[in-house]
Parts: sequence; C-alpha cells; structure tokens
Amino acid sequence: MSDYQEMSGKGGNGVSDSLIRIELITHFHRNPGLHGTAQEMAEAIGREPCRVECQMNKLVQLHILEETPSNGQNRYRYMQPHSVAAYVFRKSGR
Repeated sequence: MSDYQEMSGKGGNGVSDSLIRIELITHFHRNPGLHGTAQEMAEAIGREPCRVECQMNKLVQLHILEETPSNGQNRYRYMQPHSVAAYVFRKSGR
C-alpha cells in the first residue's frame, strides 16, 4: 500500500476507513454481548486485520468500543449508546 493510500484511508480494494468503522459498529450492534479481537472481527467482516485493528482503536477513542486486555490480546466490545455517557463520566472521575 502506498503512503497516499494509507493517508487517504483507502487500501488496495478502495474501501474507506469510515466504511470499515460502519461495518464494525453494525456487526457489534447485531451481536449484542460480542467480545472479539481485531483478528476475529476482520474475519467476520472480510477485511484486512491491520486496517480493522486501526479502525477499532479509532472507535475506542470515540467511546464506541471498549478495549480490554485478555491473555495477551486486546478484546473489544460495543458500548450501547445509553452506557457511553456513564462510561465517560466514570473514566473522567467525576
């Protein structure tokens, strides 16, 4: 992948990173209670693991996914919209 493709958010198949994020959110939303690794999620949505992991980290930053270390791997879970405010409140220490 060229530097331009990496920076523009498009890989060899032309899928934008925002589309990958939408696919991830949709997959988690349709599977309540799912805890998965980036590799597992990449296989589930048919995308490249390195791009999926990058987008999952972005979703963690946006408080859409929660990241939990487990057995040397990070596992991710979807945060229901009603629980995001409580999570941010809890993390801020207020």
